[in-house]
Amino acid sequence: MRLRKKLVRGAIYHGLRILIFIAYLIPMNTSVKIGGFLGRLVYYILHKERRKTINNLKRAFPEKDNAELKKIAKGCFASLGNGLFELINLPKINKNNLDKIVKVEGEAYVKEALSRRRGFIFITGHVGNWELMGAVFGIKGYKVNVIAAPLYDNRINELLIRQRSIHNIRVILRGSQDIKRKIIKALHNNESLSMLIDQDTKVPGVFVDFFGRQAYTPLGAASIALRTGSPVLMGFITRQSDNTHKITIGPALKLINTGDRESDIRENTLLFTKIIEEQIRKTPEQWVWMHNRWKKQPEKHN
Repeated sequence: MRLRKKLVRGAIYHGLRILIFIAYLIPMNTSVKIGGFLGRLVYYILHKERRKTINNLKRAFPEKDNAELKKIAKGCFASLGNGLFELINLPKINKNNLDKIVKVEGEAYVKEALSRRRGFIFITGHVGNWELMGAVFGIKGYKVNVIAAPLYDNRINELLIRQRSIHNIRVILRGSQDIKRKIIKALHNNESLSMLIDQDTKVPGVFVDFFGRQAYTPLGAASIALRTGSPVLMGFITRQSDNTHKITIGPALKLINTGDRESDIRENTLLFTKIIEEQIRKTPEQWVWMHNRWKKQPEKHN
């Protein structure tokens, strides 16, 4: 690793440790507001990310004017700032104060899925504070497994895993040698397996429509569901105007299963993606528009 990159990563890690220490000393509500302020500040500082965010929004919402697009973009950065400071404060959330912070609709669907004794696959997107959503179900006593990509810095990766484990979230690292065994074991033990499938990543995927453009989308959720017969639920967490949250979970999806595995994987992945798009359209300021979601294209990928 080049010295400059090593120094930058070291500075980010130690800066994050200091940020965690300071943010944890401040009352949670104040801390989250500071996070939102810093997120808006970053919007003005990171010119490249700001341009990418606005360009993606323009293509997704051609009917919106520039003022509205910029407002959404600022909200997007603020949402990430809010979420980061909430992640830092996860240890402060427990059974005693959970109901004041998060309301859950559709929990009955979770219980119904677990009654089938095959575990269930929970699909969501990078909407709202997805990290908090996992913690909520851990606090409620559910056995939560999350498939996640390892971060570029092992030290930061360990920090994030520790924050997640506070509320009994087990992380299955993408690319690990025993990932298949861990997935099967979790479902066999009647646990939940959470997957976020709304980013262009270096995993097997298929191209499906997303906001009118072909987007390379992980196929793992559809593949696992078809192979195991485990029910699939989808749900999202959204931030409310008072910085509380609402989790909405839908009933188990009826999957397409014609016997043509390749086609079924593509069609079910499209089904999941359309539900994610529908949610993003409701709360566009709470999605990660700076992500290069349409980086791969069919003609370039083949």
